[in-house]
Amino acid sequence: MVNVMSVRSKPVERKRILGPRLFLLFAAVFVAVSGTLAFVAYSGGLGIPGSGIEVVESGANRIIKVPPGASIQAALGRAVGGDIIELRAGAVYRESLKLPNKPGIEFITIRTSASDAQLPAADTRLDPKKYASVLPKIVSNVKGEPAVLATNGAHHYRFIGIEFGPTIEGLYNIIQLGTGEERSVEDLPHHIEFDRVYLYGSPTEGQRRGIAANGRHIKIVNSHFSDFKREGEESQAIAVWAADGPIEIVNNYLEAAAESILFGGATSSLGLIPGNAIVRDNWLNKPLEWRNTKWVVKNFLEIKSGQSIKIENNLMTNNWAMAQEGNGLIFRTANDSGTASFTQDIEFVNNVVRGTGSAITIDGGEAGGGRRLTIRNNVFEDVTSKKWDGRGYFLKPSTWDGVLVENNTVIHDGSVTIAYGKPIKGFIFRNNIVFNNEYGFFGDGLGGGRPAIARYFPGALISNNVIVGGNAGDYGGSNFYPSSVGQVGFNALLQGDLRLRADSQFLKRGIGANLDPKTAGGR
Repeated sequence: MVNVMSVRSKPVERKRILGPRLFLLFAAVFVAVSGTLAFVAYSGGLGIPGSGIEVVESGANRIIKVPPGASIQAALGRAVGGDIIELRAGAVYRESLKLPNKPGIEFITIRTSASDAQLPAADTRLDPKKYASVLPKIVSNVKGEPAVLATNGAHHYRFIGIEFGPTIEGLYNIIQLGTGEERSVEDLPHHIEFDRVYLYGSPTEGQRRGIAANGRHIKIVNSHFSDFKREGEESQAIAVWAADGPIEIVNNYLEAAAESILFGGATSSLGLIPGNAIVRDNWLNKPLEWRNTKWVVKNFLEIKSGQSIKIENNLMTNNWAMAQEGNGLIFRTANDSGTASFTQDIEFVNNVVRGTGSAITIDGGEAGGGRRLTIRNNVFEDVTSKKWDGRGYFLKPSTWDGVLVENNTVIHDGSVTIAYGKPIKGFIFRNNIVFNNEYGFFGDGLGGGRPAIARYFPGALISNNVIVGGNAGDYGGSNFYPSSVGQVGFNALLQGDLRLRADSQFLKRGIGANLDPKTAGGR
């Protein structure tokens, strides 16, 4: 990152660009200033959008300074790779920007005029309350249009320290990358990054979506998304459906009613499967004041088509039954992603899910099916129908090929499974801590225990688990069946530390998740 303050301290050559129209005639006038020569480029457009833009040059670095009232779009038109477009800290810019496709592979950076020292440190999540005064704001001024649109192969843009307000009436996307209608992969936007930015919806109207991230080499990091909620329709902080990545969603606060993150759910003209993605160190949350309101609430995260997605070390809090039955997570396939779409090679590891009506639904019964899902070393606590209006189950699985569930700790008041539909092939369930409750491993039409396992989990390996309140007659002698939670040996159950104490008989057997609750969800 270029330190703007250090660039300004060097001898500079200044250009004032007064108009955005490329067809205007340019004149170059040399004037004597304090015994030196300064170059002034004049486009002939005094008073039109773009007036007042100043270009400060120093060696290979250029800073294009856009004061309030000037046009960011005009600055984008003049920028080349390596340039910094600097927006005045605290200023409001009302534009609907279109990122042009520029030659070269150097990034064009759009950032606040505040120095690096005035922003949170690199790799630190933005707190908008703390840094509000240094963030310039971009707000779309065209109904139905985003604040930023990237199409036609636009590439190598980086946004740092920018605030993006809601669209008019909360319609569609604040930032839209791609359209889903591209005719070649070259038309996909790529190498676009958002670092320490703030996106939010209207308190009264909400916002349909923050970023539609349909591109390649997309990074969304260290940022804050809030008030993504809608009446009568879904809302997401981030959604990907018409690009195959790679994409990084790392160290963000993501607040959305329907899904904080959604993969799939619509078709791609190129038949691309969203994925090659890492979702790490984020906090996915629904504010409790949204409960019993008009906002459509569904899940923390849903994959309706996707491949090679790793979801790691995230914190997920507060999800209740409203438009669905309160599932925290859904891994599925869906015809609305395209009948040839599929979901495969998904890893959900080292996460903390705290407060949800039910935990996970797995359903590969549509489109091209689902295969190879890993759920490992996660903590699920406060999974309860009593508090969150769900059904309190851990897994609701159907029609999948290859599910590995190991080293999870689950505090729940419903069944371990509610299986239905076609069987789960290659089901491995080991080293977990769960509660049998009323039905344990339940299967539709068969009740709990061995008949359900034989029908819905044929050939399953269920071993070395702690099943509180269960019995060997249902699950065999290779598991453990304490009669109460007190016999498990948690560090501090009521304080949310579900690691096992050194004196727990199950610690040395490698059972349960080993997660420090203070480290989940990044920083």
